[in-house]
Amino acid sequence: DAVQLEEQTLNACPHLKMEAVPLQLEHRQDVIDIIVSSFYNKADLEQWLKPGVLRTDYSDILNDIWSVLVDCELSFVIYDRNTERIIGTALNFDARCEPEVDIKSKLLIIFEFLEFCEGPIRDNYLPKGLNQI
Repeated sequence: DAVQLEEQTLNACPHLKMEAVPLQLEHRQDVIDIIVSSFYNKADLEQWLKPGVLRTDYSDILNDIWSVLVDCELSFVIYDRNTERIIGTALNFDARCEPEVDIKSKLLIIFEFLEFCEGPIRDNYLPKGLNQI
């Protein structure tokens, strides 16, 4: 059940004192560092595009949409309060109100592929209107 799952999750990292905090403007560089490191080093699809994808491709996109991410109030960071460091993040948008991004790198292939997969499901099967998904 949900309570047991929450207890298991909390017990998985007993050395961390984690706290979720809404995304703020001052979190920019820490979040960019986490996202760039994660996607550049580990993302499955992007690995097939190397060496054509640069670290700056990710940071450029994040810098372009940063204020929108903060203003939407749907994203957050995770602090380890033992070290006061940001150790994770979740960047979210309303599926019906994603910001326009001008992508000038090979990441365009990834974004087009994701839209090809997600678009028909979002448009045909998920609730319509803002603040639904």
